[in-house]
Amino acid sequence: MEILPGVTLTAVQMQKFKTGSLSVNFLRPLCKEEAPLNALLPSVLLRGTVHYPDMRSLSAALEECYGAEIGGTVRKKGEVQAAGLYADFMDDRLAAGEQVAQRVVSLVAEILLRPRMENGCFCADFVKQEQDNLINAIRSRINSKRAYAASQTVKAMFRGEAYAVDRLGEEAEASAITPTSLTEYYRRWLSESPIEICYIGSLSANQIATMLTQAFSDLPRTTLVHPTTTILSLRREPQEIRETMDITQGKLCLGFRTDLTARDPEWTAMTVFATVYGSGVTSKLFCNVREKQSLCYYAAASLERFKGLMLVSSGIDFEQFETAKAAILREWKACCDGVISETELSSAKTQLISSLQALEDSPAQMDESYLGQAICGVWCDITDRIEDIRAVTVDDVSAAAQRLVLDTVYFLEGAEA
Repeated sequence: MEILPGVTLTAVQMQKFKTGSLSVNFLRPLCKEEAPLNALLPSVLLRGTVHYPDMRSLSAALEECYGAEIGGTVRKKGEVQAAGLYADFMDDRLAAGEQVAQRVVSLVAEILLRPRMENGCFCADFVKQEQDNLINAIRSRINSKRAYAASQTVKAMFRGEAYAVDRLGEEAEASAITPTSLTEYYRRWLSESPIEICYIGSLSANQIATMLTQAFSDLPRTTLVHPTTTILSLRREPQEIRETMDITQGKLCLGFRTDLTARDPEWTAMTVFATVYGSGVTSKLFCNVREKQSLCYYAAASLERFKGLMLVSSGIDFEQFETAKAAILREWKACCDGVISETELSSAKTQLISSLQALEDSPAQMDESYLGQAICGVWCDITDRIEDIRAVTVDDVSAAAQRLVLDTVYFLEGAEA
């Protein structure tokens, strides 16, 4: 439901958890200039407010809410960047009559709407300290070579498109942020951004909506900027990119484009294909490329449901580049040709269904799922999604595999390879 102009609430009433959760997500178009600003804002906001001017007093307020926790979030959903706060707190039904949710909602609104300022700007010390933390986080991305290879593949595939921008942005733009520029952006962030709020707990939708409407009644609103994701289906010869680094294990990453996203009816078949192909111990990549042929230390496929992207990540010996690449592509071709056993298909379905059922074991995972559905604009009950998975056939999987186009082959190899 829309509770304020451009503010939408998704409320999931359930008695299952001992804690409630609440996320407030400001949606922005993903771009190089704004990405580090969005990444920096939540951490600066959490440094202090008008009524709780430092982290010590803010922590004391959280302790009074039965040890509630509030942290910053920065998420990338296609070409939408979602930044804001996530709160986890004792559910009201266990709080001996205390209205914990009301107090947490008020505190979240205080942090977002009434931050501590000095002469109309964010405190310079707060900005500098959190800016340093952000820059360190950006620099540390290279420490995980597997994640680094995937990131470099994405940047190469989508060069010139918004999706190439990293969730945290880049060091140059992060370093250029000042207290004044961050404050100016914060005011636009509040007034222009559509906001998605997700609540999971024992309160009804109307109860939590009333609390939020009151707490955010003075939220400034102007013309909203609605972010979208552009899908480009490029048909071109695959590009091959090699990068050298002082490493002992090569990282081979294959990037595939497709014009399918979670908005399309065929997406369920695509998820089954990706699982048959490269997810789990029954997948073709694991059983054939890793186990039978011993070409990879690991090999796995992952889908991005907002942009139409599949990445295959693998760790290989440097001299196995051509052989491993050919083997990975051969298993994709087998899926395109419908060479899929009943065991492979049923195992993939079981894995997907189990992962869906496990969503309801974690408020954080449910929050992630519902935010994704809100951004996609596609709502589907878990029971319906499970039935859709069960209905997928080998022909459906084969058709989905054929919708993929190999775009980029990226290889991170040793300096002396």
